[in-house]
Amino acid sequence: MNEQTYNQEINLGKVIYRILRDWRSIFIIALSIALLTGAGNLVLKKIKISNTEYITTAEENYNRELTAFYARGETLEREIANLEETREERETYNANSVLMKINPYREYNASLQLYVSTDYQIVPELTYQNIDLSNRILRSYITYMVNGDMYQYIMDNISKPIELRYLKEILSISGDYDNRMVTLSVRGEDKQSCEEILDYALSGILAKQREIADAIGEHEIVSVNQSVYETVNLELDEWQKGNLQYVSELSIRLQEKAEEYAVWEASPEPGREFTDRAVVRDSVKKMILGFLVGAVFAAVFIAFRYIMSDKLQDAGELKNRFGLRVVAQVPGVHKKRVWVGFDRLFAHMGGLVLCERDAATLAKVAGESVKAEMMMLERSVSVSEKTKAAGESPITLIFTGSIETSEMEKLVSLMDWQDSYSVRCVPNILSDPTAVLTVMEADYVVLVEKQEESVCSQVERELSELAAWKKKVLGFIVIGVDAVP
Repeated sequence: MNEQTYNQEINLGKVIYRILRDWRSIFIIALSIALLTGAGNLVLKKIKISNTEYITTAEENYNRELTAFYARGETLEREIANLEETREERETYNANSVLMKINPYREYNASLQLYVSTDYQIVPELTYQNIDLSNRILRSYITYMVNGDMYQYIMDNISKPIELRYLKEILSISGDYDNRMVTLSVRGEDKQSCEEILDYALSGILAKQREIADAIGEHEIVSVNQSVYETVNLELDEWQKGNLQYVSELSIRLQEKAEEYAVWEASPEPGREFTDRAVVRDSVKKMILGFLVGAVFAAVFIAFRYIMSDKLQDAGELKNRFGLRVVAQVPGVHKKRVWVGFDRLFAHMGGLVLCERDAATLAKVAGESVKAEMMMLERSVSVSEKTKAAGESPITLIFTGSIETSEMEKLVSLMDWQDSYSVRCVPNILSDPTAVLTVMEADYVVLVEKQEESVCSQVERELSELAAWKKKVLGFIVIGVDAVP
C-alpha cells in the first residue's frame, strides 16, 4: 500500500459533476433563501410605508430623482447638439480654409512694404515748427487696411472667391510708426495667388490716397521691398494635423455622448418606492437575487465538501490510494424521481457509463470476478490443489467492510456461489469483536465499501489490520456507485 505518499488530485470535471448531480438540493436551498429574502423584504417595506414621515421623505426624494433624471437627458441632448454643431463648423473650416490647403513643405509667402512720404521739413530759424502729419497719414492707411474696407476691396476683385475669415488668416498687416512704414504679408498655395492678393491690396490703398490727402495732407505712397518666396513651415504642418485630429476627437466624443443618451433613453424613470406595486416588484427582485446567491452558496458548499471530505467519492481512489484493484462496481438504485431527464443529462456530462438498471447483473459480474480472482490464486499454489483433491473443507471467503451487514448480504445474495465456496458476510472488524474471529478463519477477504459513506481513513485501518493477520485481500467491491438513471 502507498497510502503514506498518496496525494488526492482535484479533478475539476468531477467537482462540476458533483455540483450538477445535486441540483435538486441546490434548487431547494436557493428557493428557500429566495422565499425568506422576498418575504423579509416585503414585511420590512410594508412597515416602512405605514409611516407618514417616511412617505413624505420618499415623495421628496422621488421628485428630486425624477427632476435629475430628465435634467440629465436634456443635458445630454444639448451636449450632442453642441458637439454636432462644433464638428460641422470645424469640418467646414477645414474644407474652405486656405491655411488647410497650403502644403506646409511648399508654403508661399509674399510681402510688401509701403512708405509714407510727405514734404515736411524742420526749419531751424523758426521757433514754432509745422506739424508733421506723417503718423496721422500712416494711421489712416492702417485703419483702412484693418477695418475691413481693404479686405472687402480684395474680395470684390480677386479671381478666386474667398471669405473674409479665411482672407484675414493669410493676410497680415503691421505698422512701423517710427519709420512711417507699413508691411503687408500674405501666405498662399502658390505664387500667383499671393501676388494677386498683394496687387489688389495695393490697388485699394492707392485708391484711398486721394481721400486721405484731401482730409489730412498731401503725401506719397512708395512701395518698397516687394518679394515672393517659398519656405517649409513645420509649425503649419503640426497645426493642420491638430485640426484634423480635433475633428476625430469630436466624432469620438459625439459617439460617446450618443451612447450615453441611448442608455439614458432606455433606462426606466425613477419609480415610487412606497407604492404597493413597487414593494411587490422590489420583493420579487430580492427573491431572484436571493435565489442566485443561494444557488451559488449551495454549489460552493457542495464543491467544498466534496474536496475536503475523507469519504470515498470515487472507486478509482481505492486503487490509487491503497494499491488494490477494484474487483467490481455496483450502481446505487434510486427511487423514481421527477425530472429524471436532468439526472440523465448530467450523468452523461459526468462521463458515467454504468446504468442503474444493470445493478443486479453487475452484482453477478462482481461474484464471478471474485471467483476468477480466487481461481488464479489457487492455480499458483500447489498445496491448495492437493487440499481440494483430498476433499477437505471448501475455500472460505469473507465479505466485510465499513457498511451495514444487511447491504453486504443483499449484494452476496445476487451472486451465484457453488458448494466449493464458504461465503460469509461479517460486520466491520474495527467495531465488532465477533467479526475478528470469523475473519481469522477465512482464506480470502473482499472489502465491500459504499460510495460517499465509507471513510478512506477507516478503510486504511481495515487493510492495516488484515495485513497484520496475514489475510489475503482480493480487492474492493464498491456499491452505491453513481450511474445513469
